[in-house]
Amino acid sequence: MNNPRIRIVEDAYGRTRGPVAYLDESYQVPDPVVAPKETFYIFTAVLVASDQRDELRNGLLEIAGSPKWHTTKELLGDSGRAKTREMLKFLGEGSETCIIAFQVPVENDDYDGEIARRACYRGLAVELVTGGAGAWDPVDLILLEERNQLNFRAKDKRNHAELISEKRIPQPTQLLQTSPGVERLLWLPDLVSSAYRRSITHTDDTKTLFDAVKHQVHFAKPID
Repeated sequence: MNNPRIRIVEDAYGRTRGPVAYLDESYQVPDPVVAPKETFYIFTAVLVASDQRDELRNGLLEIAGSPKWHTTKELLGDSGRAKTREMLKFLGEGSETCIIAFQVPVENDDYDGEIARRACYRGLAVELVTGGAGAWDPVDLILLEERNQLNFRAKDKRNHAELISEKRIPQPTQLLQTSPGVERLLWLPDLVSSAYRRSITHTDDTKTLFDAVKHQVHFAKPID
């Protein structure tokens, strides 16, 4: 394990007690020039128990046939669509819980979606750490796919810190931002977010992608 970023993730796993939540998003926000038909922000968490991580990683890699994956790109071709369906079926056959926080519509002046993102993250994080009776144990480690710009990563860190300072989530709750290249399990919320997005935006056969996992999904309310 020579990659220091992998070591950081493994060290975080060693300090966590419950399932780990993997987070990613999908969105369609207002455009000041060309207004989209509808706007939304979807933030998804997929919860994975420690004894399921290796099985899920290996299964995803076997289906993808590559160490790289991005659902949006894969859905552009027939082969990628078939693999996406297979991955969602693989996830749907497991015991993992999915939680989605979404806002529809996004406010007209929220051009970058940051207001909606903050509200969705806050609702999602509170649900994660609280636990769901009979559905999932409280989470104390959140892995979020990091964004490219440093200022956006700082915003995500600040959103998490605000929840701690407001005592909405416990002080020990960790937020770790990393990439799918470091932790393949971040493919999972990308898959679920994309599938749910398609159920809103599309009328072709990809509209039914979400059906494979909807029985595992709980919905969290965004909070201010």
